[in-house]
Amino acid sequence: MIKNYKHKRKWAKRNNIDCYRLYDKEIPDYPYLIDIYKDKVLIYDRRIDKIDAHMADNHHQVIQGLCEIFNITEDELIIKKRAIQTKNQKYEKLDSTKNRFEAREGSAISLINLTDYLDTGLFLDHRPMRLRMASLAKDKKLLNLFCYTSMVSVHAALEGAETVNVDLSNTYLEWSKDNFKANNLDLSKHDFIRESVFDFLTKDQNKYDVIFLDPPTFSNSKRTEKTLDIQKDHNELIEKSMQRLNDNGLLIFSNNKRDFKMNPSLFEKYKIKDITNQTIPEDFKDRKIHVCFEIRALD
Repeated sequence: MIKNYKHKRKWAKRNNIDCYRLYDKEIPDYPYLIDIYKDKVLIYDRRIDKIDAHMADNHHQVIQGLCEIFNITEDELIIKKRAIQTKNQKYEKLDSTKNRFEAREGSAISLINLTDYLDTGLFLDHRPMRLRMASLAKDKKLLNLFCYTSMVSVHAALEGAETVNVDLSNTYLEWSKDNFKANNLDLSKHDFIRESVFDFLTKDQNKYDVIFLDPPTFSNSKRTEKTLDIQKDHNELIEKSMQRLNDNGLLIFSNNKRDFKMNPSLFEKYKIKDITNQTIPEDFKDRKIHVCFEIRALD
């Protein structure tokens, strides 16, 4: 663990990254995810079975080791119990401390909250895509669907993009605006729309140069009558998104469903390139954390 930390700390500093994955369930007896958020250590305990004495001893070793490496007390570690789940469940409210802090990622600042929600405000697995979006959407018009805290848009906006950010959660839209403010971006050049993505795509008549579509695997929000199942519904989402693209526009489609299969009929209608391997961060051992595709109109 110490060797791993020293290597990744140097890599992160070299790339101006405050938040990264230190450990990714690399040993079966230690089924943890350990993330570094600036000077804080976050542990996701993925065990869902009954914990026996052996596992309890391993847990103690992990906690003790992290405290020694980072010179902190056990109380300063942030531990979250977490079974395998859909991305939508990561949005669940846990607390209300509103204890946020700034973290750097490339040229952007992200507001992080490690205590109030299952997730933190920043999906670490999409770091390469956020950094890539700075050039893909430079001086262009970007539509960010299921925008969460809109850090994809922040990276693009720092390079002159105008953005439209759509999400059903008012909490995350307000967080999005705060992220823009933290980066000294003019909110008047960007739109934040609280609406179902399905409804938005049905009504919207605008055109965009780049669309980022990153839906949850499953969602049955009380704010909309439609239940989202990405395997079943991705065809509709992609079709409607493609209708909103300018000529030569680009749709980036991603999701976290591990056994996701793209509808074969879409390959007959669009030019689709699987770019998943290019978008998995080098600090992740899990190469199936998400899938990602570039989708363009046929020539």
